[in-house]
Amino acid sequence: MHFYALIAVLISLQHFNPSLSLGFDDKVSSGEALGHGDASGGVVRCIEREREALLAFKQGLVDEYNQLTSWGSPYCCTWEGVFCSNQTKGDHVIKLDLLPYDLQGKTISPKLVELQHLKYLSLYGIDFNGSQFPDFIGSLSNLRYLDLSDASFGGRIPSQLGNLSHLLQLNLAYNHFATNVVQNLNSWLPRLSSLTHLDLSYNSLNNTYDWLEAINKLPKLRDFSLRDCSLHSPPMPSTLFTINSFKYLAHADFSLNRLTSSSIFVWLSAYSTSLVYLDLIGNNLTGLIPGVIGNMTSLSYLDLSFNQIEGWNPHSFARLCSLRSLVLRSNRLSGQFSQWVQILLLMSACAQNSLKFLDLSYNHLVGPFPNLIKFLSLKDLDLSGNQVSGIIPETIGKMSKLESIDLSMNHLEGVISESHFSRLARLKYLDLSFNSLVLNFHSDWIPPFQLDYIILGSCKVSPNFPQWLQTQNFYSRLDISNAGIFDILPSWF
Repeated sequence: MHFYALIAVLISLQHFNPSLSLGFDDKVSSGEALGHGDASGGVVRCIEREREALLAFKQGLVDEYNQLTSWGSPYCCTWEGVFCSNQTKGDHVIKLDLLPYDLQGKTISPKLVELQHLKYLSLYGIDFNGSQFPDFIGSLSNLRYLDLSDASFGGRIPSQLGNLSHLLQLNLAYNHFATNVVQNLNSWLPRLSSLTHLDLSYNSLNNTYDWLEAINKLPKLRDFSLRDCSLHSPPMPSTLFTINSFKYLAHADFSLNRLTSSSIFVWLSAYSTSLVYLDLIGNNLTGLIPGVIGNMTSLSYLDLSFNQIEGWNPHSFARLCSLRSLVLRSNRLSGQFSQWVQILLLMSACAQNSLKFLDLSYNHLVGPFPNLIKFLSLKDLDLSGNQVSGIIPETIGKMSKLESIDLSMNHLEGVISESHFSRLARLKYLDLSFNSLVLNFHSDWIPPFQLDYIILGSCKVSPNFPQWLQTQNFYSRLDISNAGIFDILPSWF
C-alpha cells in the first residue's frame, strides 16, 4: 500500500472522530456516572422515563448475540453504550453509542425523544433495512454529535433535522436515501448553523442541484465529505460567492462525482486560504490545473487522480509551501518528465522541503529520468505506467527518506547496483518490474533496508538466485518472474 493512500485513509478515519471535544465533561462515563452516591449516601438511579425510553428503543433492535444483557437493571447509566452525566440533576443520559456492538434494527421507538439531554448519538452500522429516517430525531434539540452512517436508512431526509441548531457533527454516509427525496438540501441543511463536520458520502444526490448553495450557508464548517454522491456541477450565480467566507474550511472531499473544472475551481477560489486537504479523485476535470491552486497556501494534500488533466498553470503551485502529497494518477499529463520536475522546482522552491508523496503514475510522461535529489523529504515516489526512459541515476540512493519506489511499466534500462540503494534504510516497497533493467549486486551484498514488497518481474537478476534476498526477513510479496535465473532453489529460501 502506498503511503499517500495510507494518509488518505487515516485522514478519513479522523474525519468524524468521536473523541473530539463536544463540551462533555471529562468525567462522563458509564462507570463514573453512577459510581458516586447522592447526598443521602444512596446510589443515584437514572431518570425512570429515560430508562423506559431506552428499553423501548431496545425493543426495536435485534440483539442476536446478547450483547445488551445489562439493559434491564435499574441503573441504566451502567448499561452497555449508555453514558450519563453527574453534572446534571438526576444524572440524565447524555450519550448513546452502540458502535462497538453487532446489532440489527427493526424500528426506532419515538420514545427516544425522552432523552432530551442527549448530546451524542451513534447508531453507526446498525442495519435498519431501508426504514424511513425518523422525523423525531429533530426533536433531540441538545444533540452535538449525530452518526447514523452505514445504517441503511431509506426514504427521505426529514426537514426536521434542521431543528438541531446545536449540532456540531453530522454523519449520514452509506445510507439509501432515495434520489427524488434528497433534492432540497436547502430545506434543512443551512439551519444547522453550528455544524463543523458533515459527511453525506455514498448517498445519491444525482438530482440535487442546490447542494453547493446549501453547504455555502454553513459558516463554521471545517470538514465535509460528499464522496460518491453522483453530484453534478451546480449553476454558479455570482451571488453565490458573497454568502459565506468559509474561514475555517480545512478538509473537502468531492471524490467520485461528476464535477467540472469550470465550476469547482471557481468556487474553491473564494474559499481557499484555510484548506488543508482537497480530494477531487474521479471527476470530470479537464485542461490545466488552474493558478487558483497556488493561492491555497495551507494545502497539504491534493489528489486529482482519475481525471483528464493535461498539465498545470505556471502559477499552480507557486506558494504551496505546506504541500506534502501531490497525486495526479491516471490523467493526461504528457511531455518530458524532467521538464515537469523543473517546473515544480521553479514554481515552488519550498516544495523541495515539504513534498513527501509524489504520484504521477499512469500518465504519458516520456524522456530521461531526472535527478530528484533536491526533493529531500520525499518518502513515496510512484511513476509507474509512463514511458520514462534511460538510466536511473545513482543519486536516488542518497534520498534517505524514501520508503516506497514504484517505477514499474516504463522504458528504463541500464544497470542497478548497490549505489542505487546506498542510503535507503527506510525503504519498504520496491517495484521495478517491466523495465529493461539489469540488477548487478555483489554476492555478499547486505542491503540497508528490510522490504515488505519486492517486485522485480522481467528485470534481469542474473543466472544465480539472488543471495541478497536471504537478508530480507519480512516481505509478504516477492516477484522475480522472467528474471533470467538459471539455478537451483536454495535451501534457505
